[in-house]
Amino acid sequence: MSAPNKEKISEDGQNERVIYGACSMQGWRVNMEDSHLAQLNFNDKNHCLFAVFDGHGGAEVAKFCSKYFVSCLVKNQNYISENYKKALEETFILMDQMLLGDKDNSLLKEFKVQAEGGISLAGCTANVCLVTEKQIYVANAGDSRSLIFRKSQVVDPLSFDHKPDNELEKKRIKEAGGHVNDGRVNDNLNLSRAIGDLEYKRNPDLPLDRQIITSFPDIEVREIEESIDFILMGCDGIWETLSGQEICEGIKQRLDINKSIKLSAVLEDLLDKLIAQDTVEGTGCDNMTAVIFRFK
Repeated sequence: MSAPNKEKISEDGQNERVIYGACSMQGWRVNMEDSHLAQLNFNDKNHCLFAVFDGHGGAEVAKFCSKYFVSCLVKNQNYISENYKKALEETFILMDQMLLGDKDNSLLKEFKVQAEGGISLAGCTANVCLVTEKQIYVANAGDSRSLIFRKSQVVDPLSFDHKPDNELEKKRIKEAGGHVNDGRVNDNLNLSRAIGDLEYKRNPDLPLDRQIITSFPDIEVREIEESIDFILMGCDGIWETLSGQEICEGIKQRLDINKSIKLSAVLEDLLDKLIAQDTVEGTGCDNMTAVIFRFK
């Protein structure tokens, strides 16, 4: 656009365990394609779940994930039996199975006003943080990120970007019949894992975790410890202009100066700091969504 849309959508919440804030901003992009999720106490174990879904080719798959992810996770038999890593993996794959089985596009119609017959070409990255009684599980597919900022000022990454030039990603892509050129899959996508993007998941001889683009996540697990200051999650637009260390140090400074400040207000200031003044450099021009939470 000729000028960025800096209007922000913010929210805050808390329970007996955590306090969180979230903020999103359209920025320079013509449309807002991000979505996020913050669910507190969604079962009798008082688990929490936070997620960032960064859409591309449309917002509908990101919004679909925000609506259905938690309800599908809690019904998963591995989740019920407390095998949380397996449950998250299966729920990521289930999002694709639901979309592939949606022959008339009915699941996405409510999220895309102009939806027509056929299959949506949209997709989204997914960065999901499940907080259980004693542990933090972060499942990631794509290039959104999560990290822990510890009280020692150390950044502990909770996810790693899935890019086509990564050798393991490139190997899977080629074995599935795709190619990587100039950092893009089939000269198009600049990431190698995502939910949706169904045109890259049509090889009938391969399971969904071995397709050209896969939604199968990598998962990092950490213990809930006193050393944790906060957990920060964000779409790739958050990480373009400043390092994770710089971002976290700036957040920590704001929190120390004003201990009663809303976490969403800290994120609002962060997004204003990260957005580009113009589009010349090409960075700081993306949709931006961030979630932050702390343990009480």
